[in-house]
Amino acid sequence: MITLPSKDLIAEWMFQATKDYYMKESAFPDDTELERIVNCVYNKIAAADIWIPYQDLMKQCLSMRADVNLQVKHSLNEASGNHLDLVCFTNMCMIRDNKGNVLALDKVNDSYTGTTFPGGHVEPNETFHQSVIREVWEETGLQIKNPKFSGLYHWHKDGIHHVITLYQADTFSGRLISSEEGQVYWISLEELKKRKLADGMEYVLRMLESGNIEECYLRLEKDGYTGSLY
Repeated sequence: MITLPSKDLIAEWMFQATKDYYMKESAFPDDTELERIVNCVYNKIAAADIWIPYQDLMKQCLSMRADVNLQVKHSLNEASGNHLDLVCFTNMCMIRDNKGNVLALDKVNDSYTGTTFPGGHVEPNETFHQSVIREVWEETGLQIKNPKFSGLYHWHKDGIHHVITLYQADTFSGRLISSEEGQVYWISLEELKKRKLADGMEYVLRMLESGNIEECYLRLEKDGYTGSLY
């Protein structure tokens, strides 16, 4: 019987390999250096007599890279007594066609699933504007134009301040193509609301539909996260 490594175990080994890399190079591995991290994790998996296809491991490491980098920063700040707020910037965009529909994404990421809008992480040396255009193109095949900034959606978790910049767009070009992030498709806003939405999407929809709500902050309560709108 084949034993597969858990995602938590992969994250733990990736954290240590990334931290070791940072301590040696004083920088985080970029796309060309990520293979060094993956190889290190793969060797640990083999030594533990468990198995995962190398390409599957590479995809998992790519999806976890931003979070792992933030965890390494957090651990180094704690060790040095520096308690600055660590921030993870992402984005999300509601795209409308001229037929009364919005572009939905059925997210299949292990840590975030359900129906949502396209978006993703801001890369180093990227503006928020550049990032949302790139992320939409990577996940949908569409090139949006003049995305309109529409508010901030944010929360704290595990010592990291997660901030999503929200956008809207109604001008685009290209052909709709789904990616490994999930299937994309046009749907009316009312029908979208009936689907199994990703966590927090009810607040995102209220913000984007209102036109006058500019911020949503999620606070962790006893029964989960509760949003406050401003």
